Amino acid sequence: MLRKKLFLIIVSLIFIDQLSKYIVRHLYGGGFYICNEGVGFGIKIPEVMFFFLWIGIVISLIYLWRKKYFVHNTWYVILILSGAVSNIADRIFYGCVTDFIDLKIWPVFNLADSFIAIGAVMLIFGIIGNKGKKVV
Repeated sequence: MLRKKLFLIIVSLIFIDQLSKYIVRHLYGGGFYICNEGVGFGIKIPEVMFFFLWIGIVISLIYLWRKKYFVHNTWYVILILSGAVSNIADRIFYGCVTDFIDLKIWPVFNLADSFIAIGAVMLIFGIIGNKGKKVV
C-alpha cells in the first residue's frame, strides 16, 4: 500500500511539473520560457553523456532507496526522482528542458529543478544527520 502511495506521489509531482511547462509553452508562447539544451545552469555536455549521467543517478537512487539507505529521507528521494524523470521526459520529447521561472538573481529554472534542488539539499542534511548509516 505504501509503495502505491509513493508511486502516486511521484506521478503527481511529474504531472504538476509537466502541466506547468505545457501551460507556459502553449498559453504564454514565445519569450516567456527558454528551451534549455544544457544541464544545470545551461552547461552543455554531449547528449549521450547527459543520458548516461541522469539514468545512472536515477538508478543509483532507486537502488540505494530499496536497500534502505534512505528510509528516513524517502520524501527527499521522491522529490529528486520526480524532478529528474520529468526533466528527462522533456529532453526526450522536446530535445530540451522548458525553464520559465526567472528570479533575475538566479538562472532560469522550472518546478522539476526546484524538486531536485530541495530534495538534494535535504537528503544531504538527512544523510549527515544519520551519518550515512544503513537503516534496517
